[in-house]
Amino acid sequence: MDILLVALLGLLVGAPINALADALPAETKPSHPCYSNGGRPPPCAWLGVTAFALRRRRASQALSDESTDDCERQVLSWRYPLVEVASSVLMTLAFAVARDRRAMSIEETLLCLALVALFVLIAVIDIEQRRILFAPLLACCLLALVRAVAFQHSSPPLASLLVGALCACLVFSLVYLGGRLFARLAAGHGQRLEEVKVFGRGDVYLMMVGGLIVGFPNVLVVMTMTILLGGIGALVYLLVKHASGSYQRFNALPYAPYILASVYVVMLLHAEVSRLVFGL
Repeated sequence: MDILLVALLGLLVGAPINALADALPAETKPSHPCYSNGGRPPPCAWLGVTAFALRRRRASQALSDESTDDCERQVLSWRYPLVEVASSVLMTLAFAVARDRRAMSIEETLLCLALVALFVLIAVIDIEQRRILFAPLLACCLLALVRAVAFQHSSPPLASLLVGALCACLVFSLVYLGGRLFARLAAGHGQRLEEVKVFGRGDVYLMMVGGLIVGFPNVLVVMTMTILLGGIGALVYLLVKHASGSYQRFNALPYAPYILASVYVVMLLHAEVSRLVFGL
């Protein structure tokens, strides 16, 4: 029953995640989902999953004599239900691991679920906007510090968290500087500098937050996993683009999902992942 409640909670939490993903980059107030032409859906469609389940993806006021382009603009994005389902799945898995494998208290488990929700928000914004915003990062930092102070028996000590953040900052700052060098070299081949940025300053800040969440030496596992996942993701991207004939050199790819996936796994299963990664 607890698992079902958390799964439902994850779906409901997906709605404010979607609202914040729309509002924060635009610096507007969060609101319910909107059709792609700006129209307001009915209350039953404010949750993406229900909108698609009840066939309210398209605006009800769309007239039969409207052009195809107009009809296409009056739809809800697939992002809304996908984010809600992803939030539900990730929060359910985190709950199961936290309670069954880590024996966390309900308070610490809820704190971890809040971190998972922030992870989804950061990933969505980075995928869509290629930006990592300060507000979600600050919220993650506060939750990590609260966890270290309030749950000292099960979370990494505060000193470990600070060292983890510093280590992540130093290592990924070097990666960032290497990316800037790559951008300058690419600019010399006729590419605009902002189009070829392979690793942004926001990614450095996000990795620092990851180090603050998992601490040292777990941050070493996070960084190793991030590089491995990023390499695999880039390889898959290249293969797909080459197969479709749409490959372009120096495309900027979102890196936050790889960082967040690594932090998510290590936060919940640090011992198991450490043995797996360093045992390869």
